[in-house]
Amino acid sequence: MTDGRPAATIILPVATNAVRTLRCLEGIAAQGQATDFEVLLAAGREGPPQGLLDALGGDFALLRHEGPPTLAAALAVALPHARGEVVVLLRDLARPRVGWLAPLIAALQDPSVGVALSAASAPSAHPLEALAFAARRAELRAAPVPEAPDALLLAAIALAAAERGLSLRTVPTSRLAANEEAETPLRCLPPDRPELAIVIPTLDAGSERVRRCLAAVHAHTECPNELIIVDNGAPPQGFTAPVNAGVRASSAPYVAVLNDDVEVLEGWWPPLREALQAGAEVACPLTVEGAMRDDFPAWCFAFARARLDVISHAPGQLFDPELVIWFQDTDLLRRLRALGRPPVIVERSRIRHALSRTLASEDPALRAWVQAQVQRDRERFLQKYPDAILQPAQLLSS
Repeated sequence: MTDGRPAATIILPVATNAVRTLRCLEGIAAQGQATDFEVLLAAGREGPPQGLLDALGGDFALLRHEGPPTLAAALAVALPHARGEVVVLLRDLARPRVGWLAPLIAALQDPSVGVALSAASAPSAHPLEALAFAARRAELRAAPVPEAPDALLLAAIALAAAERGLSLRTVPTSRLAANEEAETPLRCLPPDRPELAIVIPTLDAGSERVRRCLAAVHAHTECPNELIIVDNGAPPQGFTAPVNAGVRASSAPYVAVLNDDVEVLEGWWPPLREALQAGAEVACPLTVEGAMRDDFPAWCFAFARARLDVISHAPGQLFDPELVIWFQDTDLLRRLRALGRPPVIVERSRIRHALSRTLASEDPALRAWVQAQVQRDRERFLQKYPDAILQPAQLLSS
């Protein structure tokens, strides 16, 4: 960012398709912190629906125009408001892949390039059918936006760049998903009732680790869901307090607790739901990338809200609040075993997990706090269970 300006402005023409718009915006949000950007939504007289705007929470600027909902109209209404040095126009509500934006912008660092194109959505497609292109804001503003139909707008802009001696470059690493891949809603819009609450405690809600976690949740959770992120970084509160708070804040009939370094994989939720409906108190996915515990891999587990009174430490406290960072999962495991209902590991549900990365920190003060708190948690656990023999958890390589 220079002088408070973002590096890029993304212009997104939107209409009335709330699901596709939401999925597209979530793909944009998953680009990470490597590039500062702003998002301008350009809409005609119709759309986007108010429910979508409420769900987004204002992380964009909405600009309306009176003409037909064309790419040229969207570019014309948004371009005067763009603050980024690079302007990116995204068409057909295509969903950006992770890492889509940065290489597109980097291509324009070459002064001979006038227009940078995302890779075509199909191998046989012509480069000018790209679903996104980028150009320098100053060059786009130097001439009126061409009054061209959507299929010819990019060609008209490329021709204007060529007349100035600038080339067109396709960026293979800048990829999007065509809109036909985006039919399944990622999260519910009001007034739908969520089926699943996903609670993610974190020490840094803006980290790349959390962004990857959320991108995976959005890409692979097809049921209506509510996402509850509890940032407890300043001052740190450990793991138990944010999990308990997130569970109390949830309203869905099922709850999943995820460490912020977990990435769920396709089809992760239905097998867990089936296990809970079949009578499991707690169900856990199989970790296929990263070490795996054979008793209770508590970095990702799910339970039914109706069973909270049975499995919780106390009303409103899933975990014992005196076990701040460590041993709260072992405490829950002992309760489940006492019920004769240990956690069920569901092999058809799969995740990735970067073991222990959640508490890794370069901050020496935070590391010292963590080490001291872990020792206090150990002492508290042994006071609670004098007969306990603490051994390292059995980790199985995946």
